[in-house]
Amino acid sequence: MRAWAERGSSWNFRHKLQLMEAEHHCCNGNFEQATQSYENAIATARVHKYINDEALACELAGRFFLERDDLASSLEYLRLAHEKYSDWGAIGKGNQLVNFINANFAVSCEQNAGHNLRLQQ
Repeated sequence: MRAWAERGSSWNFRHKLQLMEAEHHCCNGNFEQATQSYENAIATARVHKYINDEALACELAGRFFLERDDLASSLEYLRLAHEKYSDWGAIGKGNQLVNFINANFAVSCEQNAGHNLRLQQ
């Protein structure tokens, strides 16, 4: 992946490498580096218009922050992931994320309403 990201098609692979690095740092307890790598992956995917990968990176960042008990950051990233999954047309995945958010956060319907966190059909 690194070779493709660095010498091949940076456009196609840089954000994927950054996301893999974030997960690697997370597993190894390098939380500051993981945070930076998640942010880099999200930003790079956004710049290159990979909505699906941006959604995945946001979701994984949200789960990462939830594990760190940073609920505000977690909810922010999970809401962004939901938005990106919806933009991409992944309705089932968006619904799964709504259920995950509702199960893990005490978020009222009024708070969700502004973020379009509703089950879709």
